[in-house]
Amino acid sequence: MTPPPSEGQPYKVVPIHKHRELMDQCIALINSEWPRSYTARLWSLESSKETLPTSFVLTADDGKETAVLAHAKLSPIPADPHAVFVESVVVARERRGQGIGRLLMREVENHCFKTLRLDRIYLCTIDQQAFYAKLGYELCKAINIFGSRPTFNQSTKKTWMTKGAPSK
Repeated sequence: MTPPPSEGQPYKVVPIHKHRELMDQCIALINSEWPRSYTARLWSLESSKETLPTSFVLTADDGKETAVLAHAKLSPIPADPHAVFVESVVVARERRGQGIGRLLMREVENHCFKTLRLDRIYLCTIDQQAFYAKLGYELCKAINIFGSRPTFNQSTKKTWMTKGAPSK
C-alpha cells in the first residue's frame, strides 16, 4: 500500500488518456468494485479524450512508483448537452475515509464547471448518498443518460443526485 502523500508527494488527478501507463492499475481498481472483462474496461478507458467521455484517475507518487487510488468517468448526456453524467467513481478500499473521494470529486467538478463550462452534474449511487450529499449533491429524478429523448430511467436500486454549477 502506498503511504499517504507527504508535502513533496501530492495527489494528482489526471486524465487517463494522457497516462496510458496507468491503464492496468485503473482496470484492476474498477474491477475490484464492479468486475467486467479486461477488454471491456480497456475499451472504455481508451475512449477517454479531452472532450467527453473523460476518465480521471487520482494518483499518488512515492518517488518509486505511481499508484492509482481512485477513478471517475465523465460521460455526455445526449438529451442535455449542458450536463454530464459522472459514473464509475471508485476509491481503493484501503484508502477510503481519507478524503481521496472528496478530492477526486472536487477536481471532477472543477473540470466540468470551469473547463467544460457545463451547468449540471448528474450521478447515481446505490450506497453513497450521504457522501455525495456532503459534497452538495441533491436528490433528483432519474434521467435518460443514453438516448436523445429526456425520458426517465426507472431503475429502483439507484438513487439519482445532481449538482448545479456555482453561481458566478
